[in-house]
Amino acid sequence: MRNNTKRKLPIFDILLTSLTLILILASAYLLYLYKSNSIAAHDDPDDLNAVSSTIDEADSSFSGIKIITEISNDVKIPFAIQYPKSNHTAFNDKIKKHIKGIKHDHLTNVATYKQKHKNFTNELNISFETFEHPNGTYSFVFVSNKHIGDLQGEMEIHTFHLNNENGDMLTLENILDYDLENLQTLSTLTKKQLESNDSSQNRFTKEEIKKYTEPLWENYQHFAFTDEALVLYFPHDQTDDNIPIVSLPYEDVNDLFIDSYQVQLKDDTDHEESSTDSNGKQNDSSDSNQADETEVEENTEQEISSAKKVALTFDDGPDPNVTTRVLQTLEKYDAKATFFMLGSRVEYYPEIAKMVQEAGHELGNHSWTHPDLTKASSDKVHNEIHRTSQIIEDITGEKPYSFRPPYGAFNDGVKQQTDLPIALWDVDTLDWKHRSPQQLLSHVQNGVRDGSIILMHDIHPATADGLDAVMAYLQENGYTFVTVSEIEESQ
Repeated sequence: MRNNTKRKLPIFDILLTSLTLILILASAYLLYLYKSNSIAAHDDPDDLNAVSSTIDEADSSFSGIKIITEISNDVKIPFAIQYPKSNHTAFNDKIKKHIKGIKHDHLTNVATYKQKHKNFTNELNISFETFEHPNGTYSFVFVSNKHIGDLQGEMEIHTFHLNNENGDMLTLENILDYDLENLQTLSTLTKKQLESNDSSQNRFTKEEIKKYTEPLWENYQHFAFTDEALVLYFPHDQTDDNIPIVSLPYEDVNDLFIDSYQVQLKDDTDHEESSTDSNGKQNDSSDSNQADETEVEENTEQEISSAKKVALTFDDGPDPNVTTRVLQTLEKYDAKATFFMLGSRVEYYPEIAKMVQEAGHELGNHSWTHPDLTKASSDKVHNEIHRTSQIIEDITGEKPYSFRPPYGAFNDGVKQQTDLPIALWDVDTLDWKHRSPQQLLSHVQNGVRDGSIILMHDIHPATADGLDAVMAYLQENGYTFVTVSEIEESQ
């Protein structure tokens, strides 16, 4: 009996060992399956918020508002995000929640795409613009661009509002005093403009216009108060490059607002705008500046000569959609232009930057993240400029010719950090503000003269839409297209 028991024990040990190995292998296989359906090193979409990134905080030109810039350090999950930070916790929390949601959705979509594709590019870019109502309320317009592989790019637009004095975040319902008659009037004005030939970026059918302009509060959630108008955004088809925008002058809507949002209307006519004063320096730290009326009058009276020159410039790119369309239009007119690029976007779109250089256009430096450099430390200024110059040269093999400071804002401290000549402009098309092909042409017509440098942006689809008409007008009026360096050499 004892001998039989001893002979059976080894068999039991072998069976137990085999079962243990099977369980280990099965666990390893299940773990492999789980990881294969996730993004390497970032399995949970929430991990995007933990991706290594560089975060910078800088003052803005708006009182009480700082600009937070976050740049990914992970080449597999590139993103560039800018958002405002105020003195009000509730507002800041709302903005952070919005950013986190977009980041989560983006990585989830990347993970899904990765299941069927091995090598592909992706990018998340979130930027914002700030507008100030005459009563001091800020409107923040967020534009999010997402790109994954060969999928159609996705664009989203959201707006937030802040009374910086008390932290109130009013909606349009508040401002129209929840009055349905006021909403109906707003609906009628909006519909009329969308149906007009002058409507900006109108991609809606008549049926869609009727649907999206109905007097329902949910149709009017995305808006901004500028210094001149109530601007409405209609992001119902957010896969489209062009989101329809309606701009209603305060003269048309002022009576609809509660008292604190009504503005003092001006009786005088609108004045054309220019970007520089008589000394050639910026009037303020924004890309839009008040025009010198005397200079505009002189420009309109100037005789047309056969040797007139104009330099077309494009800021804030490169962009895979808009920049390529701009290049096609420039080629149609056999024209050369100057592109002032952001280093962060050159990093994400190196092939587009190279395309600009190969087409023979002049390259310019526009900083890495577009901060107001007059409010930055010397180290920050140096890094913004030199890092951008380096990546432009690395990607294109060509050094940038000149430097255009963001917002046109510079001082002696900024000039000390670069040997590049500073290039400004004298015709501001305000394309970032109105997003209208028609107004793009109007601003050029009213401001251009021999030797003008025209400011545009190759990140707004409306600019690409209107560029052909601008170039046709300039050509018909005897202008030849040159680069910024050629303009400066001729002066």
